[in-house]
Amino acid sequence: MFPSDDRLVSLAKEAERMSSVSDRMVLGMVVVVIVVFAGVGTWWYVSVAGPTTTTTTTTTTPTLPNNPYSIAIVFATGGLGDKSFNDECVKGANDASAAFDMNFTYVEPVAISEYEGFIRDYCQHPQFADPYELIICIGFDQMDALANVCKEFPNQRFAIVDMYMDPVVYNNTASVVFNENEGSALVGAMAGLVSTTHKIGFVGGMDIPLVNKYAGGYVWGANRSSPGINFTIAYTGDWVNTAAGKALGDAMYTAGYDIIFAVAGRSGMGVIESVVTTNGTKPYPVWAIGSDSPQMYLGLNVVGDRTVVLTSMLKRVDVAVYRQFEQVFLDTWTAGIKIGSVANGLVGYELNTTIVDLDASVYNAIFALENQIAAGTVIVPDYKYWLG
Repeated sequence: MFPSDDRLVSLAKEAERMSSVSDRMVLGMVVVVIVVFAGVGTWWYVSVAGPTTTTTTTTTTPTLPNNPYSIAIVFATGGLGDKSFNDECVKGANDASAAFDMNFTYVEPVAISEYEGFIRDYCQHPQFADPYELIICIGFDQMDALANVCKEFPNQRFAIVDMYMDPVVYNNTASVVFNENEGSALVGAMAGLVSTTHKIGFVGGMDIPLVNKYAGGYVWGANRSSPGINFTIAYTGDWVNTAAGKALGDAMYTAGYDIIFAVAGRSGMGVIESVVTTNGTKPYPVWAIGSDSPQMYLGLNVVGDRTVVLTSMLKRVDVAVYRQFEQVFLDTWTAGIKIGSVANGLVGYELNTTIVDLDASVYNAIFALENQIAAGTVIVPDYKYWLG
């Protein structure tokens, strides 16, 4: 049955009223009126659609802050506080930061496996809008990690301290290396002249080419000043095991070796502990020789006027790091190989006559050898040459 005409008119008016209201509503309504003419009467069909809702989503990309640091540093696993390699590097960074008003940030990995992740994170700088001007990797054992990362970021500049990386293959990297054998020859010559027992020792961190550059120069220098001198070499197998360093030192001093050159990072502090406790127990003086940074003060007596650390082989990584900052600041930074040597003052030995007073003939002999090495008239071996 069809609705009556009065009912149809009523429905139409209701639809018109709702349509008028919809014009004033935020949510629209659709009114559809269909008129069907049939053979018998008229059929009105009125359809009123429900309100439609439009949702607008606005996505705001967070604005990252500018990078407040010019330089990022990944230290070696020995960590800060090693009183040697890492500490000298951070000294150079602090000096440069003050001189050039350049901020730096750093991380201290505890395992070699962490290097690559830290380097990559600095490259991606997810917390900052802009990159670091330079990322410095401290230590030879970062080479593999850096090699994996630096090619992924060809526009990022890197430096690695204490390791050679092919400048053709890694053309965005500065390799800072040193002629450690030259400085080691100087402290070895001093040991040869000072030794009472004619027996010297060497304690390294690892049996690797870098450490053996020190050993080769040391033994060569000692044999130059004291031909035929006896020597022994041992390794802690670790850069942070002071107990292992002390055990090796104790064994060598007990066996009559009176001077030990420690090249073992934080483990080398164990050798210095050993010489401090051994001193005075022998009928002759015993000595240690420090490495990389000035360590003579570590062997001071209670009064503070004498030390049992004869000298230290100086590798001026502080100056090398400082110069990396400086070159970034001056916009003169370049990739490639940078070599520290006796000739340019980045390799040498510690001299402090206030706390160690040797005969003038010792110093004169060392000065003469230093000049010969600097001039290139004497070539120091950079390996365990006695093995052939």
